[in-house]
Amino acid sequence: MNILVYGAGVLGSYLAHVLVRGGHAVTVLARGKRAEELEQSGLVIRHYFQRKTTVDRIRVIRTLDAEESFDLIFVVMTYPDFPSVLPVLAANQSRHIVLVGNNADSSKTQHELQQMSRTDKQVAFGF
Repeated sequence: MNILVYGAGVLGSYLAHVLVRGGHAVTVLARGKRAEELEQSGLVIRHYFQRKTTVDRIRVIRTLDAEESFDLIFVVMTYPDFPSVLPVLAANQSRHIVLVGNNADSSKTQHELQQMSRTDKQVAFGF
């Protein structure tokens, strides 16, 4: 699958690592210093309990273009950040989205995304 992980914090980075190791084509949307780190060094995960470090080479983007298509998008960020991301997701042609975060009002978020979208979106929530 062609998967986008929107957000490259701790949870998004680990999710991207697991998906890459599962054989998927993974792109990570990151900005600023984090995007530079990923481009230069790859996705570095230090597995403390296993006493090892893994490095995965992944595609990094800084914006999500409307024309770019993914089989699945995971949005991994805090709930207060969702309103700024919804218009970007709505403009994109990808249809399957999982919003991962502590979202107290999932039905409102889903409704807002559907109202803004040009295409029908299949939205799921992960907590």
